[in-house]
Amino acid sequence: MTRSLATAPIALGRHAPLQAALDEALQYGANYPSQGLSLSTHLPMVLVALARLEAPAEALQRQLRHWAARLPAAEPMPAGTSQRPLSELLADLLLAPESAAFHGPIRLAYALESGHAGEQAAALTAWIKSRFMLGPPLAAAPGTESLRATLDAVRADPAMALALPAGRSTIVTDMKAAVALQRFEHYLPSPRLSLDELAEASLATYLSTHHFTALHLVTGLHALRVLLARAEARTVDQGQVLRHAWRAWLAAYVAIGRPALAWAAVHAGSASEADWELQLPALHQSLNDHRIKLADASREEWRLRGWPGYALCLQSQGGAR
Repeated sequence: MTRSLATAPIALGRHAPLQAALDEALQYGANYPSQGLSLSTHLPMVLVALARLEAPAEALQRQLRHWAARLPAAEPMPAGTSQRPLSELLADLLLAPESAAFHGPIRLAYALESGHAGEQAAALTAWIKSRFMLGPPLAAAPGTESLRATLDAVRADPAMALALPAGRSTIVTDMKAAVALQRFEHYLPSPRLSLDELAEASLATYLSTHHFTALHLVTGLHALRVLLARAEARTVDQGQVLRHAWRAWLAAYVAIGRPALAWAAVHAGSASEADWELQLPALHQSLNDHRIKLADASREEWRLRGWPGYALCLQSQGGAR
């Protein structure tokens, strides 16, 4: 395993092209229609990801032009959204990490790292509107089984097989169908949970499937780590946050068919900053917002954890559509 220890973080709050691009992006709404569905905008998130991936200003403007054709105008922002302390808001919001198919926490994490006050308020508003899509807050006590053992049990349980209806669906509707399974709640209190183990399982799921939903597990767990680092311990119960993250994670996992996880691929081989640097020109030119965000999140997670499998997220296949 090769890992860079000397990479200086980009000061996004002083990144003038990014701040100007986020100013412009505030004119657009949080959702847009597509083939009869309502989808979350990725514009502000991809702008921040590109800035951190050292993209030139033209790459940010290309994204603005691309998204302008599909995004409706923003609705007036409710008064008072940003008046409550962030730590207080996070204590409520982190109990609904599944909001808008994980885009609630992903957008807010990027907004906080951008240092752009307007985008932070917009991200908070978008998350507040989409809370508790999988049900009310949980009150489960910590579990006793390992996460891997719990996942093995879920895979072996025929009652956890999900047959999704034909036709167009979203990650959220698929997750809701998983939660509705009679045996779903049986597994909620089972595992001992940690942020590292959920991140490892997320990467192992993506590397085994390259599924679009699994991609959101990787980027969603990255966002959760960022937000927990911003939260104050006295106001946010990390154990309860992880319990709600597990509900959302399990719903997504069941929705994609309970695949075998590529645990070994997470830790095999080696990775270095060069893996990402080689991909930067293509990422800067790309309009594939999911590929860009996955590349950015995987690099940030690799820099922290050093798991070589994160470099495999750079492969342009499967979920990064």
